Amino acid sequence: MNRINVKRITISILLLISVNLLLAQQKFLSKTFSLSIDGMGNITALEVLPAGKNLVAKDSAGVLLQLVKDEKRYKPVSATFAKSTVTLRYPDGQIARIRVSSKNTYLRFELIEISKDADAVIWGPLNTSLGDTIGNTIGVVRSPEFAVGIIALNTKTTGGELVNEEGAVYDRGTTAVKKNFGSSLQAFTVDRSHNRVITVWDRWKNVPVKGIPEGKLEGSAIAVFGSKPSAVLPVISNIEQSEGLPHPVWKKEWIKQSEYTGRPYMITSFSEENIDTLLNYAKRMGLAGVYHEGPFASWGNFELDKKLFPNGIKGFTECVNKAHAKGLRLGFHTLSNFITTNDAYVTPKPNPHLATAGSSILQEAIDKDATVLTVQSPEYFEMQSDLNSIRIDDEIIRFREVSKNAPYQLLDCVRGAFGTKKSNHARGSAVNRLLDHPYKVFFPDWILQKEIAANIANFINETGADQMDFDGHEGTYATGMGNMSLSGFAEDVYKAIKHPVVFGSSRAAHYFWHMDDYLNWGEPWYGGFRESQSDYRIDNQKFYENNYMPNMLGWFLITSQTKPEDVDWMLARAAGYNAGYALVVRYDAIKNNPFINEIVEQVNSWTEAQQKNAFSQAQKQWLRVPEHDVHLERDGVNAWKMYRYKKVVFEHSAKELQPGEPTSSEWTFQNNTGKQNVQMILLAAGNTGEISNPVIELDNSLRIHLPVSLKAGQSLVIDHSTSANLYDQKGKFIRKVTLPQPLPELAEGSHHLLFDCAFSEGADINVKITVRLSDGIEKVQAE
Repeated sequence: MNRINVKRITISILLLISVNLLLAQQKFLSKTFSLSIDGMGNITALEVLPAGKNLVAKDSAGVLLQLVKDEKRYKPVSATFAKSTVTLRYPDGQIARIRVSSKNTYLRFELIEISKDADAVIWGPLNTSLGDTIGNTIGVVRSPEFAVGIIALNTKTTGGELVNEEGAVYDRGTTAVKKNFGSSLQAFTVDRSHNRVITVWDRWKNVPVKGIPEGKLEGSAIAVFGSKPSAVLPVISNIEQSEGLPHPVWKKEWIKQSEYTGRPYMITSFSEENIDTLLNYAKRMGLAGVYHEGPFASWGNFELDKKLFPNGIKGFTECVNKAHAKGLRLGFHTLSNFITTNDAYVTPKPNPHLATAGSSILQEAIDKDATVLTVQSPEYFEMQSDLNSIRIDDEIIRFREVSKNAPYQLLDCVRGAFGTKKSNHARGSAVNRLLDHPYKVFFPDWILQKEIAANIANFINETGADQMDFDGHEGTYATGMGNMSLSGFAEDVYKAIKHPVVFGSSRAAHYFWHMDDYLNWGEPWYGGFRESQSDYRIDNQKFYENNYMPNMLGWFLITSQTKPEDVDWMLARAAGYNAGYALVVRYDAIKNNPFINEIVEQVNSWTEAQQKNAFSQAQKQWLRVPEHDVHLERDGVNAWKMYRYKKVVFEHSAKELQPGEPTSSEWTFQNNTGKQNVQMILLAAGNTGEISNPVIELDNSLRIHLPVSLKAGQSLVIDHSTSANLYDQKGKFIRKVTLPQPLPELAEGSHHLLFDCAFSEGADINVKITVRLSDGIEKVQAE
């Protein structure tokens, strides 16, 4: 037999083996879903039963499990099947054995054995033809007819794409990803059972991270399901309860399907002294509860601020009891695992489990007053950070920089930092670089983080508090354990609490989704209600809906200058999206805002109408548009009047004129809804310069000189009173401007408006004049 014939026979045999492997199909069935795998480990069918339509992406078959070694990814080359196991073989001889369990509404896959040289495993991607709606965090994709999802079944299994050594997912989620062919679903587990040197938190390089026994690859597990879109939440509920995943309830209902999920609440800085007043206002507004924005004097051990709570835990507990007596929940804010420099974990004796970026050793002994320290290596001291701190034994020392050349020295050291004790240190002592953050805090390692989780749970259990946000949740990345740390920290708290608690967060994550009632992005510090991140708030709503989370608009700050029409604007958006929100209402604002009682009634009216589902779908769609202004008034039991407003916008610019030609601009506008008061807003739109001596003239008769100058970005709001409000470019109130007379009531019909002003030399600016008019009344009725 010649070589050519041998080669042909060999190729034929290999082709035959490949064909047989492709033809060797194994179908796994639940009552509502089936998944098929071929002899090479490819996923060839995903079917929602009884329809039986194959939802695998055409020409883009996914794979059950990939192996990662030395940053290279390997797909299986063969798959063999036993009764309840799949054995996958990889190009270099590695194997992975997976146990498959058929459950009522899903299929369960668990890695039970794998070759020892694997660094990570990747479940999927499961490639589907579904691309209409992508739940990127929860890991569910859907069309109008079908939904397919992947759920990680423990904290070591992370939903998302593996993109770094630590196994962190820094964005809002990649458990489901939009693709040209539809979508992909994926999860992964990183082997954290052995010591590693990796980049931590995408910033700290070459950090030594100790292995943990619970970090091994075996035990990585996922659930895969298919259903009708309307059945997704019931299926996930079944998975949670069957697999022992977090399944939080509120008022005896699963939080994900509770009517109480995503309710608006008050954020404030209450104390033992003023708690009664603030609870009364929250109750009058119809809010779900009161949330303290900063009750602690330190984070880590969470010592209460004695100025607010002179009776400590007992005093805070009494506040909780008062809230519960009114049917309100009461919560508190902290930054998850952040450790302040005044906490007992730092001072006077630093905990040895503060997270470190790495260490060197002292080359020379030092006394307690030395300000120059000689170290063996500069590696962990070259990067500048916010606290620039090291720990040697029981002393924390700050330094300015490390010298460029040997001998490597830490220069301008501040000894006994943060109240630690200055001490002598022997040659050869470990010099540990501490991880820190722009908030001027330190972090725990994996061991200390569990203690901090227990501290939070103990505070909740001792006081009865029933709301908390995992704000600063990303701080858990400081352990080097990626999303296993983020999910594990929250689960440690969740498992230790003894009563229902509403949890929120600043960060979306796949496994944390199970514990998370809401995400309330959007902060109020950048301007007024309309200006403060309004696009960001609106854009978030689709993300929430795609991921089966309640709509939330974020935080809104009520100050002593907040006006009712601004509150109406926010409440209208909330009604349009059926969204919750947080009102930041501090005690001084309550005392000093002349409109506070009107605002309270507004919040109550809108909240009641929203919760009673009084708005029609058409009204909700209209209310979603940020440019639409509206006001709601009660009109009996379960009935309201909704006043719509229209805005007419005119623009005035500096002009090149002939001698004697008027510099003013003139327009006409229409009032179609009877006699009414009008509001005008002047905006100096542009980058530089200012306008002065503005004049408004209405109907060729009433002329009002406005005693104010507007710099670029500033605005003046004028209504039917004898004062106007001046705001800066971010919508922050500056001052009141006294007017010689108010704007008049306008009769129905056509009206003439004239405007004029002076422009500063070289001004890059024009004036936008907005006329706000009532444009009709609609009835809002609850069943």
